[in-house]
Amino acid sequence: IVLKLTDHQDRLGTSGHRIARRTDFDAPEETEDEPEEPAEAVWRVEFGPSRDAMAAGAEPVLVIRELEDNGGRVVAVDCDSLPALRDVDPEQAYLRWTIELPGWTAESRINDAFDFVAPDSHITISRVEPSAIEAPATDARAERLDDARALIEQVTAAATVAAPALAAVPAAPPPAAADAGSQTIRVDLVKLDMLLNLVGELVIRNSILSDRLSAKDQERVELPELARLTREIQDNVMSLRAQPIKQAFSRVPRMLRDLMAETGKQVNLQTHGEMTEVDKGVIEKIGDPLTHLIRNAVDHGLESTEERLRAGKSPQGTIVLSAEQKGARIIVTVSDDGKGIDRARVRAKAIEKGIVAADAVLSDEEIDQLICAPGFSTAATISNISGRGVGMDVVRSNVEALGGRVDIASVPGKGTSFTLVLPLTLAILDGMVVRLAGQRFVLPLATVIEAIRPEPGQVSATTPGSEVIEIRGDYLPVRRLTQVFGLHANEDRPVHESLVIIVESESAGRVGLLVDTIDDRREVVIKSLEQNLHPIRGLGGATILGDGSIALILDVEALVAPAGQTRNLLRGLAA
Repeated sequence: IVLKLTDHQDRLGTSGHRIARRTDFDAPEETEDEPEEPAEAVWRVEFGPSRDAMAAGAEPVLVIRELEDNGGRVVAVDCDSLPALRDVDPEQAYLRWTIELPGWTAESRINDAFDFVAPDSHITISRVEPSAIEAPATDARAERLDDARALIEQVTAAATVAAPALAAVPAAPPPAAADAGSQTIRVDLVKLDMLLNLVGELVIRNSILSDRLSAKDQERVELPELARLTREIQDNVMSLRAQPIKQAFSRVPRMLRDLMAETGKQVNLQTHGEMTEVDKGVIEKIGDPLTHLIRNAVDHGLESTEERLRAGKSPQGTIVLSAEQKGARIIVTVSDDGKGIDRARVRAKAIEKGIVAADAVLSDEEIDQLICAPGFSTAATISNISGRGVGMDVVRSNVEALGGRVDIASVPGKGTSFTLVLPLTLAILDGMVVRLAGQRFVLPLATVIEAIRPEPGQVSATTPGSEVIEIRGDYLPVRRLTQVFGLHANEDRPVHESLVIIVESESAGRVGLLVDTIDDRREVVIKSLEQNLHPIRGLGGATILGDGSIALILDVEALVAPAGQTRNLLRGLAA
């Protein structure tokens, strides 16, 4: 307290008729004997977050703390927009701050503090001369200075801290010149995408060069070293686009509070894996799917408090939002402990809308997928939350546009789980090039466990169109990819002349994929098919191989999906 009061006394000066803000920010090596030099100009930052900044996941306090860590201090707070206490919304931003920073602070470091601030926020950064921030004291303030001095003298006289001990405390060293520079920079996302595309082209050219050179020539031109450097560049560029998925999760709590207020339901939100990193492009495009899934979970999934009590459940429902990385995929799950999907009602509604025939035989999985049909809704009334029939259709279309898929699992009376299986990156992957009926395809290497050449009799039929392979005492289902994609293959070719690649999937566990041969293992650049073709279930994109030919990239999760989804895959290929 004594130190702070003494500091205030020093700042008051001897006249006692003027209050001036210090603008030197403790400039180093200044003594009383030296002539007074003009104070260095300082940075003035005016920061007014947008009204819904906190709802979007931004924290204005963290921005101010970062500026303070760089030597800044708050000199003014504008409260003009602050409403009456009864009208204050704790999730709204009403204040504006004026912060001053030392003149030696790099402007780029100030800009870095606003990296994650909403673009519609008010931010001005200007260079201000000392005279511009000095203001005369009012007469009322001057009249109170004498009382302040008297209080300071009383407290100082009663203090027991020895002056020599204080003098022995070394002054804070001036900031190093190296620290004044910025450690981070802002980069336009368009430029980052351009760099990523160039790295992809570099990978393709490296693959072409590898194909055209013999093994001896490759050693002579140090091609393996070039491949290693290319991979390092690729990994670093990919990491630049990686962001924690927390950015997509951050707006869910506010949305959930609004839904609870509107429905009167009690909901507990649990989140897991918020720091899982994923490509920024994926994060930007899963916002709408997450919004629809949360709204559906509250409106359709969770029961009212009275219904939950009658069912012997806790009055408070639970929604779990989680993310985890598995191989080259990111798995985002939204689950609830509600009443589950009423399949009889879904089927009846689908028949009423003409989505399925009245005599259609559908499995539980197929009925669950009907809720993703365009225009489908089981809501009895249209509200702000649901009833318009656009929710799950938007979820599926947005996820499939990313090269992912939506899996649905539901247990009546226990709850429902929606799983979004998304690509970890939208650019490059490690792949295994395989041949099917003379055509080349790419399998993501992250899904491959092993490849075997089956012995005669090791692959056997179970039901018409279904086969299994016996591996070390276990029986695994086998999929003939030539049949899945309708390719013309030699049906008389013995199975033991082919290869079975064992892959691991999230939905079906280990499954064998029957292919003709394996050509190579290589990195491939993912090219989207959306601009030229309708989304085809089972294909995740295309790539250009070293010889300039095009190979389709397989989506393993879709290929090993249950039988009902396989029929949908065939319909998609036929279309």
